[in-house]
Amino acid sequence: MASKLLAFRLFWLGALFLFSCFAKADTPRFENYKVDEIFQGEHHDVVVGDENKSWAEGRKNAIKRPVNFAGHYVVYANGCGGGAICGEVLDVKTGEVVTSFPNAYYIVGSDGTAPYAAVYKPNSKLLVIMGVAADPEVDVNGNDLEEGNRQRFYEFDGKALHLIDLVDQ
Repeated sequence: MASKLLAFRLFWLGALFLFSCFAKADTPRFENYKVDEIFQGEHHDVVVGDENKSWAEGRKNAIKRPVNFAGHYVVYANGCGGGAICGEVLDVKTGEVVTSFPNAYYIVGSDGTAPYAAVYKPNSKLLVIMGVAADPEVDVNGNDLEEGNRQRFYEFDGKALHLIDLVDQ
């Protein structure tokens, strides 16, 4: 089961890469959302609040990982029930959970898998999430969207993720 899930995720990451190679010219690109430097200092312990125990343990482990997003943040994802995955952005300088992903995304579909992938880089403020949202979502203009597999592009401003583009898959 784990190897099937890994193979499926690798397939979708490859598809995301290929899609980005042939994407329209105005699709957001990581290099257009660069940060000036990547934090190399000691990571702060995670600030623990009143939360689910599995999330607390996951956060404690995630904050120790190398910076993987926007200069001094770590993107962390965990199962959140109902066959879905949720994610957060942790600040390694303060140990705080800065924001959560705007939605949960299915990882278990009717066939036992779902096309979820999150792509981010240590030197960019761009977060790309591909998959099917578990809850209702809106487009960049606030219009309701039907459920579907799509690629979402978010810009991180240090406090929140802002939807800047959507591409239906």
